[in-house]
Amino acid sequence: MTITSFSLVTKGPALGVRHLQVLFLFTCASLVILQRMNMSVAIVAITNANSSNPDYPEYQLTEQQKSYILSSTFWGSCCTQLLGGYFSSRFGAKMLLFVISLATGLLSVATPFSIAWGGWKLLFGVRLVQGLVIGGMWPCLYTHLAKWCPKKEQNRFGGIMTTGLDCGTALGFALSGVLAASPLGWPSSFYVPGYMGLVWCLLWLRYGANSPSESQFISLAERKHIELSLEQSQPPKGEPLAVPWRHILTSRPFLVLAFCKMSQACSFYTLMQQVPRYIHGIFRYSIWMNALLSALPFVIMLMSSYGFIFLAEYLTRRRNIPLPILRKTINSYASWTPAIALVTLTYVSDQNVVGSICCLIAAVAAISGQAIGSSLNHVDLAPNFAGLLFGISNTLMSAAGVISPLIIGFAVSDESDRTQWRSVFLGIAAILFVGNLLYLVFGRMTVQPWNGSKPPAVTGDAAETQTEATAPAEALSMEKFSYF
Repeated sequence: MTITSFSLVTKGPALGVRHLQVLFLFTCASLVILQRMNMSVAIVAITNANSSNPDYPEYQLTEQQKSYILSSTFWGSCCTQLLGGYFSSRFGAKMLLFVISLATGLLSVATPFSIAWGGWKLLFGVRLVQGLVIGGMWPCLYTHLAKWCPKKEQNRFGGIMTTGLDCGTALGFALSGVLAASPLGWPSSFYVPGYMGLVWCLLWLRYGANSPSESQFISLAERKHIELSLEQSQPPKGEPLAVPWRHILTSRPFLVLAFCKMSQACSFYTLMQQVPRYIHGIFRYSIWMNALLSALPFVIMLMSSYGFIFLAEYLTRRRNIPLPILRKTINSYASWTPAIALVTLTYVSDQNVVGSICCLIAAVAAISGQAIGSSLNHVDLAPNFAGLLFGISNTLMSAAGVISPLIIGFAVSDESDRTQWRSVFLGIAAILFVGNLLYLVFGRMTVQPWNGSKPPAVTGDAAETQTEATAPAEALSMEKFSYF
């Protein structure tokens, strides 16, 4: 091999097919989350035509029925997280993501017809099935990225992919409100994202690939660059790893991580689902103003996500900050700042609109640090089973998305009663505090012995503590194993 070709293999092209795959994953996450979150704003227009476009039908729903509809997609997601991780690991993520996006788009287009034909129960059923389909997406994204992500680019690519959730949430609020108030009415809040998802499917089918070796468009230099980078973290060919279920389900670092993620999900999903209801109930704004104010915290969250990505890159590459300090510091900010903001929100007066919105912005924007702070910890613990671990955690997170609106449906019978919202926000703050405290004390950032490929020479808490105290984040997260 010549010096020139060796340099190409080592560095890889500055812009290549791997970047296209990450762009596909980002847009997939954005569009699917958009189609899940559009109901949070659309339900205001569905139940109050005067708040948007009065030319379209209005349906009377009780607060409890609204809660069932808002939680329906999370009911379905609870059931398919593990299946998505298992099948994508066995057969690749390309066709699975295609089916998920195709079905999600078709069901989104069918949503307005469902409530017209069968009332809220059929609408609940359609959204439930949509949730079943969506549930397999996140494990597929992690599995696919594992095949395409060189170690040196893991923080960046992983962070960009996960910001699809932030982008989809912001679009779900802003776009749904604008469309509902337009001449197209609230049904377009479901038609437009659905058709966008179908267009994504066509492009993905053409340019997506399960791995660099299957891509028709990748250069030899880029393929070698990716394969050599991932070579040492992959299990030996022909020796599939058995899933260590007992070790996973009894692993203290993983169980603490799962509880931490569930506590964060209680906060994030509550804010995603309830912010439009809260703003409508307390301030009585029109649908388009409600949508824009609801989207504002999530737009800032999207921008702050990239700030955390660059911060993590700087601290690991330039300052050699140990991985445990990086993870736990950012996660503490991402958990305890929203807790403080929500407690503050409960004591802001009804007339102080700016203060209330600032509290919501602070609570939501800080959440963006969770991707670096704890989500990537799944791969710290077991890179060979990252998709499976994330599937288990995300199942619990989806359960939080189911339980949260149901509890709020009982706790908040009057959307304009600030004292009822206070009990909700104080409860979430307490859960966030406990979840992060456990993560600080018991969280680990080292590969666990049950990972199955190149286990650490010394095991146990003492070895973990020793490794964490001495190894810089760059060495642990980028040189020893693959994030995804």
